[in-house]
Amino acid sequence: MAIHLKDRLRDIRDFLRSHRHERQATTAAGKHFSDMEKLLGRAASMVDDTLTLAETASRTVLPGAQKHELVLWPLGDYFSDPNAGEHAFRRHMYRAAKILAATLESAGPPVIRETGFTAAHEALRRRQGHMVLALKNATEHEAKRALIAGMLAHLVQDICRSALSDPAASPSTQDAKAGILVFAPGLLASALIGFDESLPASDLLDIATMAISARRDRMARSLAADQPIADLTAVFESLLTHLP
Repeated sequence: MAIHLKDRLRDIRDFLRSHRHERQATTAAGKHFSDMEKLLGRAASMVDDTLTLAETASRTVLPGAQKHELVLWPLGDYFSDPNAGEHAFRRHMYRAAKILAATLESAGPPVIRETGFTAAHEALRRRQGHMVLALKNATEHEAKRALIAGMLAHLVQDICRSALSDPAASPSTQDAKAGILVFAPGLLASALIGFDESLPASDLLDIATMAISARRDRMARSLAADQPIADLTAVFESLLTHLP
């Protein structure tokens, strides 16, 4: 319930900010508002300011909220403890996705929900629990790469499909390539940490972003293919073999 509420509050905040921008543009064009429209505009501004203040306060008060550097765990660590792992997974991947969404130029960013990351984490743990267990017991790099590639394929598919089918998604944001660019690099960077912890998370995210960007067309086609998991697994296994 708390995660859904956070996502809904973000929707309200984004809507109100959009309303304020549209209202400012109309005012600049010389249109006169009625008293009721002015009252609604003030109410929207007050709610927007309140939500902004609450967001700023939470970053200051909550433990660890003052840390602005990107934090990622090795992918397997997110599934070693169902509760703490799920919490860290959605927080870390949400932060990485927001960073990447801000860099998009041509296409609009997809809908980013914490609930989407939570659902993907739970689905992998419930449906592919054997992969998580096998990864925990794997000792050879080749075996680990194959398992992690499969986990990445399932996560990317679930997260992207959730974002693309979200009721709030407009036609301009229902772009599979944009979804791949926003959601896949954070997951890949997390997987790379499991093989090399010498590089900071921000550097691995940059490396993963460039690698995914070069393969976004193929990965977008894979999402719509008859065997998306097999296709995406092959892409991720190749990336894990040659990166960083």
